Amino acid sequence: MLMTGIGSGIDYESMIAAIVGAERAPKDNQLARQEGMNHAEKNALQEIQFTLNSFRDKVEDLNSNRELQKLKASLSNDDVLSASVDSNAVPGEYSFEVKHLAQAQRDQLFKAPEDSMFSTGTISFGAVSVKIDGAGGLQEKLTTEQTDKKAAHVDQVYQKISDDKNLNLDLTKQADRDIAKDILENSANSDFDPDRLASYTEQQKTYDDKITRLNTQGVTIEELQLAINNDPKNDGVKATLVRSGTDVSMVLNAKETGKDNGYSITSSLKASDSSYPDPVPADPANPPKFTSYDPAVHLQDPLDATVMFGTMELTSATNKMENVIDGITLNLKAANKTGETVNVKVERDEASVNSTIKSFVEDYNKIIETVNTYTKSSEDKAAALSGNSATRSMVSRLRGVIGAEYGSSNYNTLSRLGITTNREGGTLKIDQKKLDKALEDDFDAVSKLFLGDESNSQIGMMDQMMLVLDDYHKNGGTYDRRIDQLEINNKQIAEDREKLDSRMEAKTLSLRAYYARMDTQIAQMNQTQNMLVSMLM
Repeated sequence: MLMTGIGSGIDYESMIAAIVGAERAPKDNQLARQEGMNHAEKNALQEIQFTLNSFRDKVEDLNSNRELQKLKASLSNDDVLSASVDSNAVPGEYSFEVKHLAQAQRDQLFKAPEDSMFSTGTISFGAVSVKIDGAGGLQEKLTTEQTDKKAAHVDQVYQKISDDKNLNLDLTKQADRDIAKDILENSANSDFDPDRLASYTEQQKTYDDKITRLNTQGVTIEELQLAINNDPKNDGVKATLVRSGTDVSMVLNAKETGKDNGYSITSSLKASDSSYPDPVPADPANPPKFTSYDPAVHLQDPLDATVMFGTMELTSATNKMENVIDGITLNLKAANKTGETVNVKVERDEASVNSTIKSFVEDYNKIIETVNTYTKSSEDKAAALSGNSATRSMVSRLRGVIGAEYGSSNYNTLSRLGITTNREGGTLKIDQKKLDKALEDDFDAVSKLFLGDESNSQIGMMDQMMLVLDDYHKNGGTYDRRIDQLEINNKQIAEDREKLDSRMEAKTLSLRAYYARMDTQIAQMNQTQNMLVSMLM
C-alpha cells in the first residue's frame, strides 16, 4: 500500500523511493556491469571458437591426404571416355582402348497394328509371368477392376445426392439406396436432375463398354505394357512401345547392363481372332488382330564393357569402371576406332594444391583477425578478452606450430615457401612466386611439410596443428569450460538480482510502516495544537 501522507502532508513515497534507490544502485550497477562483461566475453569466445572450428575442418581435410596430394587426369580423347583420379593413383601415362561398351539386353516382343488386342496366351521373362486369359489372368483382373470402379461410382453419386439434400442416408441399407436411386432416375421425383442422370449414365456406360471389350475382344497393347511394368516381381525390365506408321512394337529393355543381367523370354500370346492375317488394315467393325509370330526378335545382347590396357583385357558390367587401376576410375562413352587408344596422363594438380594452401592461410588469418578484434582495447572501451590468458595461450601455440621446422629439406618451413607473418596484426601473407617455385621444384617436400613423412617418422604441421585445435574444439575443451563457467556466473547474477529485489521490497515495506507511524503522530500533534489554539482564542 502506498504512503499518502494525509496526516502530515509529506510525500513519504518519494522519500522511500529515493532511500531504496540509493541503497540499491551500487549493487544493481555491479551486477549489470558483471553480467555485461560475461555476455561480451561469452560472445567473443563463441565467435573465436567458430573460426577455430572452421579452420580445424580445413586442417583435417589437409591432413587426410585428399587436398595436398590432389592429382588430375588429362585425356587425349574425351569423346571416348572420361577419367577421375584420387590420391591412391600413381602419376604417369596410361593407354586404354575401348573395344565396346556395356549394354543391356533388348528384345522386340511383337510388332502389330496400333489397336491390336490379345485374348489368350502368356508372356514370361525372369520372375515375371503375365497371363492374358483364365483364372487370375489379366482379362479377369482388369474386368474386376472396372466392375469395382463402376460400383464405386454408383456409391459416389448416391452419397453426393444424400449430402446435397441433407438426407443423411446410410448407403449400407438397401432402403436408403433405393431413395437415392429414385432421386437419380425417377423423373417424377421432385429432386430429379436430368443433367445429373445423363452424366451418371454416360460414365456407367464407359465402364460397361470396357468390361464388354475385355470379355469379347481382349486386352490392349497399353494394358499389357502396364501389366508388365507394374508386375511386383519385375526387378527393372521395362516394356516400351515403339511406333512406326500404323504399327507398334513392344520392346523389353533390361534395367542393368552386363552379360550376367540378361533374361530369357517365352510367349504364347494369341490375338482375339486368329483368322485374320498379320497385319490387317484398321477397321472399326473388325479391330485389327494378328495370328502367331516369333516373340523373341532379339535386338541387343547383354554385354560387359571391354577395355584393353596394353595386352590386358579389362571388363565391367557397367560403363563406369571404378578403381580399375588403383585410384583411377574410367567412365566409358564410346568405343575406339580400330587401332586407336586414349592416353590418360595422371599428374599432380599444382593449381588445386596452390588454392588449398591459400585457403589454409585465409582461414588461419580469420582466427588471428577475430582474436585481434576481441583482445585489443581502445581508448574508449576495454576489449571483451583483454588480458584473457586462454586466448593468448592459444595464439601463442598456433604461432609456434606455424613457425616450426618440419623435416630437413629445403622447404621445411612456411617461410621457405613464401608464407610469412605480418608484424602488424600477426596474420600470414603469401609470396606467390616463391610458393609457385617451391611446388614446381619439390612438390613432395611441400607435401611432407604439411603432412609429414611416415617412412621417416616425421610429424607434419597438420598433426601438430590438430593437437592444438582439439584443445579448443572438442567438448569439454578450454573454451567450452570457460563458456560453461560464464553461463553459471550469469545464472548466479540472476539469483543475486532476485535476492536484491527481495531485500529492497522488504526495505520498502519497513520504511512505509515507519513513516506511517510518524504520519499518525504528526497528525495527532497537529490535532492537539489546533485544539489548544482554539481554547486560547
